[in-house]
Amino acid sequence: MGADWTSNENLLGYTDALQPGQYRAPVNGVLELLLRAQADKAQKPYFLILDEMNLSHVERYFADFLSAMESDNAPLSLHGAPAGLTIDGASSITVSDKLPLPPNLFIIGTVNVDETTYLFSPKVLDRVNVIEFRATAAQMAAFLDNPTGINLKALEAQGVPFATAFVQRALAHADIAELTDEAGNPLALQFKSDLIAAYEALAKADAEFGFRTAKEMARFMVIHRELSGTGWVYKDALDAQVLQKLMPKLHGSARKLDGVLKALAEFAAATHRDLPLTREKIE
Repeated sequence: MGADWTSNENLLGYTDALQPGQYRAPVNGVLELLLRAQADKAQKPYFLILDEMNLSHVERYFADFLSAMESDNAPLSLHGAPAGLTIDGASSITVSDKLPLPPNLFIIGTVNVDETTYLFSPKVLDRVNVIEFRATAAQMAAFLDNPTGINLKALEAQGVPFATAFVQRALAHADIAELTDEAGNPLALQFKSDLIAAYEALAKADAEFGFRTAKEMARFMVIHRELSGTGWVYKDALDAQVLQKLMPKLHGSARKLDGVLKALAEFAAATHRDLPLTREKIE
């Protein structure tokens, strides 16, 4: 990522104004990745990883992607030539004027939050799950006892056996009505009750969520249940979603947040919930 990204050209390229019929793809390979994902009949998963995503305003260079996520059929607009343009230096590759966001494409962004970076807007946060990575004192001590580099070779091809199932599950339906505990008892009403309680707590700071967030949280709960198998705990999935989907939107002065944090603390500490990750983040 660059701190000077102000448009989608850094991801999707642009029409060459000096050479008619030519299209300039970004040197980072993002456009080629999208085209490969779209053309892959086997629908293997493709991952677009944006490092230091908030060095620039995300909404400026990523707006087309955010809009495309609104609908299964919303395409990325590349240029205005319906017949297509050729990528310079690769005459066999023709770029259409519009490119559907491939369903087998998954986007991951890394973020550091400090005085040199930009906060994410609600439009971005509504479409993501935010996962914080923090090293514990014990982990830091273990590293200092044996400082070594990262061995990426050890991870190479480790996820290949899961590729097909990963995409299939991502595209499959997930209905909250299917959510049950180990005994087969439905949990949809409990989830509704918990989500409304969280909504009312966040509304006190004008940070309530919308339908998209509620839908994605419900979907997460169902898939979390499927992947966890026996021993699945409802409150663990709920805890993860409050932490990853709802709390990242909270920022501002102590006066603004004091009331909502107290309300969320009561929500997380309720006997029938007991959400340890949320409580720790609030503290």
